[in-house]
Amino acid sequence: MSDLLREVQLTEYEILKEVDRIAKKHNIKYYLGQGTLLGAAKYKKFIPWDDDMDFAIMRKDYSRFLNICKTELGDNFILQDIFSDSDYALPVAKLLLKGTKFTERNAAKHTSQKGIFIDIFAFDSIPDGDEQRKKHNKSTYFLKRLFLAKQGYTIAEKGQILKSLVYFMLKVLSLFVSKKYIRSCLDNELRRYENENTKKVAALGGAYGYTKESVERKWFDETVELTFEDITLAAPKNYVDYLTYFYGDYMTPPPEDKRYNRHGAVELDFGEYDL
Repeated sequence: MSDLLREVQLTEYEILKEVDRIAKKHNIKYYLGQGTLLGAAKYKKFIPWDDDMDFAIMRKDYSRFLNICKTELGDNFILQDIFSDSDYALPVAKLLLKGTKFTERNAAKHTSQKGIFIDIFAFDSIPDGDEQRKKHNKSTYFLKRLFLAKQGYTIAEKGQILKSLVYFMLKVLSLFVSKKYIRSCLDNELRRYENENTKKVAALGGAYGYTKESVERKWFDETVELTFEDITLAAPKNYVDYLTYFYGDYMTPPPEDKRYNRHGAVELDFGEYDL
């Protein structure tokens, strides 16, 4: 592990303590998610090659958490979501550390706030019926991509001709609708089944897509505490089932050529927090 990567991890670690503080103070149940949970289960800290942290909160508590953060966040932090930052387009909240820079490759050309951050996902209810689920998948996928195009995010990588064409078409389409309207439609669609106690929930802002992100609600009925660095954090009690679903034999490290971080930072500045 490089010294620079470890410095990013330790900076994110300071941010996560603020999430943990507020959640515990207000009895908000949260869960370590995906790679962060894998790190806790296998290494009792960050995955050695990972550069981000993921938490998830059920939608009802997620909304409450965001509201509490408006008044209770420490002075060193900024909460970012599609409502607090008019130029931001991702359906996941970020908690950023003031005075830092962490610019991801696909976000380099837009003007939303950027800093070293951790992700806080909402777990949204998704419908039980196959046809309803397919329809919900298509509508959320379209609205997420349309909003990204409207906000100037880079969706296609160099050489992805078809994806670039789709992005161009979305960009043109987005010219005919307001940012406010797309944001409202997206938020409503993500929350469409909010009041239904469905069998599955999904982090609809997650990187794996609708189908893979769809997980059993029962896995999250209870939490346990897992060691992470030098504190303990909440994880779903059935974290073994969750990690097996995502990663298979998660205790066996991937081949070295698969050990990479995915954010692709093109600008990094620790500001006064240079450790």
